[in-house]
Amino acid sequence: MARLIINTPNGLQESHDLSRLRTTIGRSARSDICIPDAFASRLHAEVRKEGDGYWLHDLGSANGTRYNGTPVRTAIPLASGGEIQIGETTLLFDGAEQGALPAATLIADRTEALDPSKTISFQSSRIPTTELLKGQFSSRNELLGLISKVGVALLSSTGLKETLDQVASLVFEAVPAERCVIMLRDEDAADEMRIMVARMRGQEGTIDEVRISHSVMAEVLRNGRSVLTANAQQDPRFATQTVMLQGIRSVLAVPLCVDERNVFGLIYADSPTYETTFTEEHLNILTTLASVAAIRVENATLLEERLERERMERELELATEIQQRFQPSGPPEIAGYEFLGVSFSCYEIGGDYYDFIGTNDGKMVAALGDVSGKGTGAALLMSSLHAAIHGQISAQNPLYETVRSVNRYLAENTPANRFVTLFIGELDPETGKMNYINAGHNPPLFARADGSVTSLESGGLPLGLMAAADYDLGTVDITPGDTLVVYSDGVTEATNPDDEEFGLDRLIEVVKSNLTASAAGLRDKVESALSGFTQNAPANDDITLLIVKRI
Repeated sequence: MARLIINTPNGLQESHDLSRLRTTIGRSARSDICIPDAFASRLHAEVRKEGDGYWLHDLGSANGTRYNGTPVRTAIPLASGGEIQIGETTLLFDGAEQGALPAATLIADRTEALDPSKTISFQSSRIPTTELLKGQFSSRNELLGLISKVGVALLSSTGLKETLDQVASLVFEAVPAERCVIMLRDEDAADEMRIMVARMRGQEGTIDEVRISHSVMAEVLRNGRSVLTANAQQDPRFATQTVMLQGIRSVLAVPLCVDERNVFGLIYADSPTYETTFTEEHLNILTTLASVAAIRVENATLLEERLERERMERELELATEIQQRFQPSGPPEIAGYEFLGVSFSCYEIGGDYYDFIGTNDGKMVAALGDVSGKGTGAALLMSSLHAAIHGQISAQNPLYETVRSVNRYLAENTPANRFVTLFIGELDPETGKMNYINAGHNPPLFARADGSVTSLESGGLPLGLMAAADYDLGTVDITPGDTLVVYSDGVTEATNPDDEEFGLDRLIEVVKSNLTASAAGLRDKVESALSGFTQNAPANDDITLLIVKRI
């Protein structure tokens, strides 16, 4: 995996894997790579993966970004060994895969592995335990031999089901039982047991109906003790209705546990005939088998949990990458204007949406939406919003009809408790006129060059609530020096450790104080004010900004 090797001004060095589609670099704690450099902007630059390559973008930084000594004006492809200079911090790009061994090393390792004097090999993938377990275990050496054979037999198992099936087979080989049942604690209800394996000797498949004495289960699971009864019909401890009706004579039950305080299951074996009577030696054998098998069963359980967790992480990484691809690859470049958008998700994936979409007649559509809720559900609805808006604009529908159509689509295809707030504006760059609709979104701030700030509120209900909802079209003229700031409620509702909200007044003050700043400079000032107010506490909602400035 490609990585950046960071050399800070104080002489420290660290490495950061480029595992994301977009990796931001800057002084802000919200950047993917935070560099404590006074000459770096809070959101300074970004490395983006495109196909098999990586590209460096400057994010409108105040002091600029250099690559191999050359100022970064547009996207620049990165080559392994390339040097990125941000302030006094140097970042070296390493495009080689990490952890790959040279071919010569691999060949040497294989040669060594084939040397019989340096390896331990198993002669057969199947251990012939049946023949070894036919006799009686009259010595400790033979009992220790069983431990070894069981351990080796279980080495080949990987999944939990395969492991438990193999344990059941070993039980039939180790003791003269007619029935074997293996139970594990239910993950969803710790007090409940779940039957994992139930088999009869010499029969394929599972037993349809399984009944086990509750007295036996209680003794094993609550007290962690093994159970042996040679005649369950006459044993006052276990002569229950279940035992009597099934005609069970001999019973063995041993706990599955790695330590005595944590019994997570049991192995149960019984026989209905007088010809088979379990002895103390059978109990020792089954206890020994369970002791070895418990470790393997727990490892198999942990393995499955880890594989499931890794699968979910991969799915989440893919969802994050897809969502990042929905964001504009870069701000549009139109003479006389600056466009900027940025979004920070409070989870791996979020429900905020921003976009810049050029139309066939030379206009520019700017949109920012906020889906109700957070996490995966909000992200899925966000992707639907993205597709619906792009589809309407590609069809060259007017702004008013675009919003009505998207609202109708969401109302008919989303749950009743889900909705989307949206601000969308269509700018004519030649005249500076912007038509807009505010569908239940926080009113954007429109700052004039003279220092006055107003809110853009024309619109209607949030999208997805009522299919027949109507919307009002507003208009604003953006003249040189004017700035439009669209924000999600994650900005104004960000809280500090005292649970106080950042609020609209603070945001207005930041905008008023930085009217002459560039769009990127204003973004950094808002982010800096947020970080100072929240003291870098974890965000409780997605934070998204969209800025349109006429210069």
